[in-house]
Amino acid sequence: MDQPTIPPEQLDEQLDEQLDDLLRGFDPNGEPERAEELPSVDDILNEFTAQEAAAETPAAQDAPEGAPSVDDILNEFAVAEQTPDGEELNAAEDKTRTLPTDEIRSEFSAPLAEVAEGYRPDEADGEPQSADDVLREYAAQPEEADPLSQAEELPDLFPSEYYDKEASEPEAYEAPTVVARPAQKKRSTARKALRVFAVIGKYLLAIVIALAIAVVGLFGYLTLAEYNPSRAEVAQRGAVTVSKKLDQKTFSILTLNTGYAALGENADFFMDGGTGVRANSEDEVRNNMLGIEAIVQSAEADFVFLQELDTDSDRSFELNQWLQYEYDLEDYETRFALNYSCDYVPYPLPKTIGKVHSGIATFSRYDVSSATRYSLPCPFSWPTRIANLKRCMLVTRIPLEGKEGQELILINFHLEAYDDGEGKAAQTEQLMQYMTEEYEKGNYVIAGGDFNQCFPGTQDAYPLKETSGWAAGQLDRLPTGWKYAYDDTTPTCRLLNQPYDPASPLTQYYVIDGFLVSPNVTVTSVKTLNEGFVYTDHNPVLMEVTLTP
Repeated sequence: MDQPTIPPEQLDEQLDEQLDDLLRGFDPNGEPERAEELPSVDDILNEFTAQEAAAETPAAQDAPEGAPSVDDILNEFAVAEQTPDGEELNAAEDKTRTLPTDEIRSEFSAPLAEVAEGYRPDEADGEPQSADDVLREYAAQPEEADPLSQAEELPDLFPSEYYDKEASEPEAYEAPTVVARPAQKKRSTARKALRVFAVIGKYLLAIVIALAIAVVGLFGYLTLAEYNPSRAEVAQRGAVTVSKKLDQKTFSILTLNTGYAALGENADFFMDGGTGVRANSEDEVRNNMLGIEAIVQSAEADFVFLQELDTDSDRSFELNQWLQYEYDLEDYETRFALNYSCDYVPYPLPKTIGKVHSGIATFSRYDVSSATRYSLPCPFSWPTRIANLKRCMLVTRIPLEGKEGQELILINFHLEAYDDGEGKAAQTEQLMQYMTEEYEKGNYVIAGGDFNQCFPGTQDAYPLKETSGWAAGQLDRLPTGWKYAYDDTTPTCRLLNQPYDPASPLTQYYVIDGFLVSPNVTVTSVKTLNEGFVYTDHNPVLMEVTLTP
């Protein structure tokens, strides 16, 4: 809607009147009740010009709807000015003060002249500007230049070619070539099975290789640590010393294979067809040792040959049976010869024999001048040899009272067991050769122990059963004058294919323990003591002899 044109002179008069009314509201002596910062004169004029809509020139366009009049703007900015001493005034309250009119007019003279100058018809358009347009243009001008606006224009961080699609896209866009994946061939069931077996085979091969490496390493160690005794070695001496000389022609000798105190009546052994490997408990071993000591003490023999004495073995709980017997029997001087020494016997699986240190010992109530361990032939080759027994004979020399140049030669032995027979024969031959040499020197020679061979004629009394898992060898006939000493009325050994059961048809007996004497030794008596195989798988054999001139 067109509004009447207000001449500039009339507009100046109206502005002066409004400013006079505004200035009358300021009371210089008023006490402000609230402390607010008063707007500057420029702020009031800007706000006033922005809200003026009624004073446009005749050529102005319709004012925007809802624009406030000059009276509304001036009423809204009813005075707030700060006092000279810095205290704030509140124009909305009754307490006001009036600033000097001359000062206000001088301060507003320049802005008013610019406002009046703005209300001139637009020469370019041929139509005069309205007061509202002039005031809006005046309000849009900043009082001071923004320092940021004067800064130099910064270069673009991302030039147009980075985000201008038309500039960045290639002339011709080609989609990537998609190659279809060939369809997999369906494998047959047989091929799948072969694939599974191949995977399993790889794992099995890895396991086999690992086991092979372990076995090779074990046997390599056992080979390096193999017990290789010399042909002749000084036997080990016990803690007891006896000084008494043998001054009698008649004396007694006892031989007993103790079975390392682990092969009592409840035991079986895997090498004889049973399943046992070690003793069931240490208490069982100790109980058997006490029984063996009782047998030796009750025999009251002058000399005792003991076989299978463990000194440090897993199968008998690392007990030193040799020194324990010597200590308990008290009045025997002893010599010991090692015949089985292996840090680890790797069979049978899964429970192995393990560590074994064992041998034979001779007990004497009389002075011992010397004792020597002599190696016997070994029938086994590598690798069986490295974890097997190294059989020997323990030769003990007893000086005779009143017989210068003559000695009693006592030979304790434990011949081969689990061979094909050739080992036993070779060892027996070496034994006989040594005995013959000593006899020819004028000495009295007695050998005793576990022959692992049946004495002549004894197999008729104890025939070999078909169920036997192990068979003893057969001793040959002796040269004239030499004789065996044994008792076939009582078996000296039982087969360890099962725990002892005298009523069982599977119980196998042998007579393989006894003596061999030179022609200058007379056997007064020989008897197998029937101990019922309670403490060991052997019965002791007690012999009494007399030395002849």
